[in-house]
Parts: sequence; C-alpha cells; structure tokens
Amino acid sequence: MNGYFRISTTSTSTNLEIFAPTDGGIPVKTNEIVSYLTGKTIPYDAGSLGKAIDAAAVKDTTVTLNMAPCAPISEMSEITVSPDKMQATVRLYSASVGGINLDETDIRNDLTSKGVKFGIKDDVIADIIANPRYCEDIVIAEGKAPGESTDGYIEYLFNTDSRQRPTLLEDGSVDFFHLNVLQAVAQGQEVARLHPSERGEDGTAIDGSFVRSREPKDVLFKYGANLHISENGASLISDVDGNVTLVNGQVFVNSSLTFDEVSTSTGNIEFEGSVVINGNIDTNFEVRVKGDVTVNGVIEGAYVEAGGNIIVARGVNGMGKAVLKAGGNIIAKYLENVTATAGGYISAEAVMHSDISAGGDILIDGRKGVLSGGHAAAGGMVEVKNLGSEMANDTIVEVGMSPRIKKEIMDLRNKAAEKQKTLDQVMPVLNNMAMKIKSGVALTDDQKKYVSQLMAVQKSTDEELASIMVKLAELENNFNVDTPAEVKVKGTVYPGARVCISDVSMSVKTPAKYCKFVKLRGDVKLTSYE
Repeated sequence: MNGYFRISTTSTSTNLEIFAPTDGGIPVKTNEIVSYLTGKTIPYDAGSLGKAIDAAAVKDTTVTLNMAPCAPISEMSEITVSPDKMQATVRLYSASVGGINLDETDIRNDLTSKGVKFGIKDDVIADIIANPRYCEDIVIAEGKAPGESTDGYIEYLFNTDSRQRPTLLEDGSVDFFHLNVLQAVAQGQEVARLHPSERGEDGTAIDGSFVRSREPKDVLFKYGANLHISENGASLISDVDGNVTLVNGQVFVNSSLTFDEVSTSTGNIEFEGSVVINGNIDTNFEVRVKGDVTVNGVIEGAYVEAGGNIIVARGVNGMGKAVLKAGGNIIAKYLENVTATAGGYISAEAVMHSDISAGGDILIDGRKGVLSGGHAAAGGMVEVKNLGSEMANDTIVEVGMSPRIKKEIMDLRNKAAEKQKTLDQVMPVLNNMAMKIKSGVALTDDQKKYVSQLMAVQKSTDEELASIMVKLAELENNFNVDTPAEVKVKGTVYPGARVCISDVSMSVKTPAKYCKFVKLRGDVKLTSYE
C-alpha cells in the first residue's frame, strides 16, 4: 500500500499523521501533502513538515501543523479523466480523525461531475468503500476501445522471391535445366487473391461518446496483359500459359515465343512477352523483350535486353561488343568481354575481362569460379572462388551500393549544382534592383519586365532545387555508407585485384586464400573466410 496522511486534532493543535508505505508501496509525496493543506487552508511550518515527510518514508510519523484545532474533514475523492476520455482514475484522501467517510453515492456523484457515464467499475467502487486505499490512482472507469481494423492485402499464389539461385550440382557445375527462376502458370489459373479490408467495431469513451475505429486501407489488383479479375473481384486469373512475375507490385504473365536462333534468318527480335532461343544469338543482333530471355546456346557480340531475367546456358563470348541488360537476374555459364547490368543478381561460373553491375549480389562459382579482369559492381555482396589471376590482371570489385542508385545520386548532385549556379546568377541582379527601388530609383518599363522575368526564373529554380534536394536526401538517407557489404573469396585472390567497399578501397599486394574483405573502422580489411 502507498504511504498516505491523515489530519488529527487535539484540544490545542492540528496535527498530520503520515503513514509509511507497506509491501513495496510508494512514500507520500511532499507536493501532494502541500496541495492538500493549501486547499484546506490549514497553516503549517514548512521546515517541520519536510522533516516529517522524509522520516515517513520508513516509519509512521506525526507532526504538529499549527496550535489551533481545525474542524473535522471528510474523506475526499479526486477523479482524473485521461485526455482520450478512455479511462478515469480515482485518488482517495483520508478523512481526519472524526471525519465522515465517502459512500457509493458520493463516488458516483463525483464521477457524474466529471462527465463519466460509461464503463464505471461497480466492483471497484464497492472495494474502495469497504477497503479504501489512499494516495493511489485506482482505475474506476474504462471505455470500450474500438476494434482493430484490418487492412486489405493481396496474397500472391506464386513465388515472388526474385533472389532465388540456380541449383549447384555436386561436381561444382550449375544445373541450367533446373534454374528455379521461372514461375510457370496455366491458362485459367488463379495467380493472386485479394483479401478485403475489415473495419473494426466502434468503441465508446467514458463520457458515452463513440470512438471511431481506424479507417482500414483498401488495395486493388495491379496487373498487365493476359490477366483478368474474377466476377467476385477476389481473384486474379491468367488468360494464357506462360511465366508469372511480380514487378514493383504489378503482376505480369508473359507468354513466350521460341526461336531456333537469332541470326539473319530472324533479324532482331522485339516482343512484349518472353522468348526462348534454342540456339545462338549471333553478333550484332538485338533481342529486346519485356519478359525473360532464355538462350540454350551462346550469345556472341549481341545486344540483349529483358524486363525479367536473362539466362544463357552455354555463356556469352562478347568480343567486346556484347551488352546484357536485365531488370531481373543474369545467369550464364560464363561471361567474357561483356557489359552486363542486372537489377537483381548475376550468377556465372566464370567472368573474364567484363564490366558487370548488379543491384543484388554477384556470385561466381562452379568448376572455375573465376572473376578476372574488368570491373564488377554489386549493391549486395560479391562471392567468388578465385579473384584476379596469376598474371596480375587489373580486376576491380565494388560493393556496398546499388550502381543504379549511385548513378542517380551523382545525376541529382549535378542537377542541384546547375540549379544553384542559375540562382547565383539571378539573385545578385534581383538584389541590386531591390536596392534601387528601396533608394527611390524608378525602374523603366523594360527594367520592370526584366525583373519580372528574373523573379519567375528564381521561383521556378527554387522549386526545382527543393524537389531535387528532397529526392537526394531520400536516396542518401536510404544508403548508409556503413551498410554491411563484403567480398568473399573461397579460393585465391591475386595481386592486381582492387576491392572497393562504399567509399574506401584496398589493392591486393600478395596472394591470399580463403578470405573475406570487409569494411572495418573506415578501411577495407582482409579477414578469414567465415
């Protein structure tokens, strides 16, 4: 029980009994006693009262307040209503010796005076009348909280994880016949299910007013061609056999075309869906599709662009001309003399003298597992068997930042500098004109027109610069230069390799085996492979 106090009197004095807390309760507070005495206009000596309150923290204490007896004081309740009107507490103060205790009617009248009409706890009222607890906040009324609203959501009935990896066989090679990256769907198959939002039941505050439940968020299907919504609006159905993917929250089903090869017999290919090429893509030809590109042969010095994945069973012999661009992943037996950019990961058994960039990880594994020569940049990690070569080929590896985001940040910084340069040219002229007007110089009509034009330029430039800076801050905040990123080497890293992590780098001077490069205390460090 908390510590509490009580007024008592003799024929010649008014006294204050202060009771120590029991069973882990809280000692009575000085400001509470002072407020009570002030409200009852009972004089007291502050020094004596303070000493008595300190002593009462451990034992019951009595202090004389003044040398004149006061009239009996009745038991008192103090009702406090929470700001949200969902709870009321009562705090009781003891009657003086000879004073009158509260009854149920008194408590209920006090609640009514505070506007409490709903959720009154009858059992609590009965308990505090029978067993009063003083100087303690006791919940005496509670409103009915509103029910929890459930936001609508879409359940996708296919694997939406774009980070799936190809299967690595026991002999170290990649199983290109079981890549686990395509999601087949049949005509008439349900690919997504909409679960509608549900609004929770309204609640009631202790003053009897309604408390509205949270407005739930509704969702809608987002989808491309070859799909339709069922009559009841709850299912998304495929119209064709094909491959289903989720891109930026939008469902796509791509039907596919099959070619024996891409050469003079076919010309360049541009298609809204996916394509499967059983043979090769010859030099100088182009393939541009919105879906996936699967090549069962070799890509030579060609240009291949896919909104989804690019999969090359036998590899790419780019001859310095091949360009691969994938919104998803790039998976190939090998990449040689290639420029390759993937929104997801890049996986190959060997990459030589190429410029590759992945928004996710770069994984070079298999029998050779070599990354040698050229440049590799990954938003995630880079994991290779062998990095560089005994010939000390210049091999640069960058991790820790999505190359796309890095370029976007640089572009925004350049744009911001251009806008600031414009303002630096405009503002001195406007300031000069403003000083002339302030000194009483009358501007000509041409000058006024010129000032008006400059003010329009200044306003639009300010707005554009503010928009650029907001976007730049968002990108920079989302990219933390200390974000964990690493380069793992299962075999050997050779001299000539350079590893860059975020904004720091390290050049390899001596060979090292089974190791890992990490950023530690502002530098790239070589540690053991874990």
